[in-house]
Amino acid sequence: MIKLLVADNKKLEDNDILAAFKNNNIEIAKQVESSEEVLSSVKAEQPDVVLMSLSIGGNGAFEAIDQLRMNYPRVGIVLMLIHSDGPFPRRLLETGASGFVSKNTAASDIAQAIVEVKNREKYISPEIAQKIAISLLPGGEVSPLDRLSEREMQVMLQLSQGESPLQISSRLALSPKTVSTYKHRVRDKLRVDDTQEIYALAGSHGLVYR
Repeated sequence: MIKLLVADNKKLEDNDILAAFKNNNIEIAKQVESSEEVLSSVKAEQPDVVLMSLSIGGNGAFEAIDQLRMNYPRVGIVLMLIHSDGPFPRRLLETGASGFVSKNTAASDIAQAIVEVKNREKYISPEIAQKIAISLLPGGEVSPLDRLSEREMQVMLQLSQGESPLQISSRLALSPKTVSTYKHRVRDKLRVDDTQEIYALAGSHGLVYR
């Protein structure tokens, strides 16, 4: 039996996915909504794999992944996008996750990702792999989010989820001035004018709920 922790700010209730989990001996030990809950639940539940959405609250998915890699390296991580409609941000491949799926990935493929990551393999769902391959072709669509550093992307996700610069400063242990600098860099690199446009761009890439 594979023990799974699900981290998303919306409960996983898709019957096809749950059936695929059952068919592959995957048991959901717990479902949590924030990065802080991820870390405490991994300690308490000792899961084999964490299925994590980038839309989780608290300090966010990037911080949770960093802490998991540092403190619980044996736990596999499958990163789950909200959808895979837009170009795939290749920056996500550098997060430390071993599997990449989206909520419109076939249920059987999501289950396969969890099984393979539990077995120390890497997995990219077919539709995401296709997006990556197309982006590598001459003239292929590249995500503008790849212009961001990991910290800039972390701040971008916090902004797109409605966090104020002061809240981000507290959560990420950064000075308000530093957060303001990151915010301006994000806007410049993404060529957007305000937080609403940042939210729209993050939503179009499947990073947050639209």
